[in-house]
Amino acid sequence: MRRRICLLSIFLTSLTLAAFAQTDKWTGTWQCSVKQYATASPITMQLQIGVPEQGVLYPAKIKLQYGRFTGVYELLLARKNEQQLGIGKGKYPLQETPFKLGIWLWYLNGTLDFKNDKISVNRMWIDQFGIWMQGLYADDEIWVQTKVMLRDFLYRDSITLKKVNNKPLADSSVRRILHSDLYFGKYDQIVANDSAVLMQVEDQEKYDEDTVTLVQNTRPIFSKEQINDKNRRQTIALDTGRNLFAFFADNYGGLPPNTGNLYMKIDGKEYSFDFRDRPNAYATFLVADLYHPVQPAKSRLTTIAEQRTTTPVATIKVDTSNIVLELWDERVEDGDSISLSLNGKWIATGFPVRNNIQKIPVKLQKGENVLLFMADNLGRIPPNTSVLRIRFGRNSKRLGINTDLHKNSEIRIMVE
Repeated sequence: MRRRICLLSIFLTSLTLAAFAQTDKWTGTWQCSVKQYATASPITMQLQIGVPEQGVLYPAKIKLQYGRFTGVYELLLARKNEQQLGIGKGKYPLQETPFKLGIWLWYLNGTLDFKNDKISVNRMWIDQFGIWMQGLYADDEIWVQTKVMLRDFLYRDSITLKKVNNKPLADSSVRRILHSDLYFGKYDQIVANDSAVLMQVEDQEKYDEDTVTLVQNTRPIFSKEQINDKNRRQTIALDTGRNLFAFFADNYGGLPPNTGNLYMKIDGKEYSFDFRDRPNAYATFLVADLYHPVQPAKSRLTTIAEQRTTTPVATIKVDTSNIVLELWDERVEDGDSISLSLNGKWIATGFPVRNNIQKIPVKLQKGENVLLFMADNLGRIPPNTSVLRIRFGRNSKRLGINTDLHKNSEIRIMVE
């Protein structure tokens, strides 16, 4: 029975991938064949693109063949707009024989541009002699001419691919590209509890006309903007769930490469997604992956508490995280009832205040703790009053608590 369920699951997954491939113009297998001169053997390139994650990240695999050379590489593509996918810098070899292309794979960069049912490579030119010559004579000299042909193909040849089928990339490469420890241009996921993040775009070197594009879950935040003082800072609202921020280098500026830096402040912590970092040098894009969890609905008590004013009573310093709250009514026991929250969590609700002392053990967090007292009623003799004694170690602190249906009382406790 389990085997049948497993087979059914695989079948349904295959149907889903096939259905998506029919609707996504990028997904499928693309191919081109280029002759650098009339009598030359063709260089063939096959590009297989998988179903996108979040509509943004496309796992892909390239196969290059020329003469006796075969190279198969995994890479990540990222949606820049409806007509363009950014080409990831990282191209990890699954097969490469009889020699390695190495740093020359950087030449295959920029974007894939869709037009007339074809896709063409739109490069950002890298003109560095050190890259151009690197590895040319590293192997047996019999491969030098083959290397030159492949290098020129990656560097300058016009590459336009035609679609040969709609079959998406669906092997182990997909998981490796999207969910492994290998860096394909996407940073590790960050959980963002706040509903918005502060963003700032910076150029770490002097302004040299670097231009960048920023996309959030397929929505452009800005497009092909030169980094300057006018677009440096803004607050971005997060979608519930996953937020993929794809940060594109549109050019290499006057001082290559592009040195744009996407700074984010997330839940009070600072993060930097920087084209200057070594793995991102000469990259077309990098991706910040944020996850904004569904926020639990506010409790009825929290809503009531927020509608009232809150009066500070005292700030107390303690030297232990384990304290005891002692509560009682030293006057007439008149049916007063209160609710207590610690650091936003309700630790006692509908708590009756009596003449006899009642104890509530509490564990504090390091640093500041906020203890809130809210009246549930006014009792028979308004207002709602009680006596609080806080015991910490061998010490104690006594305070009077006075609340009503319009006012809360707040005590801040600092654990040193």
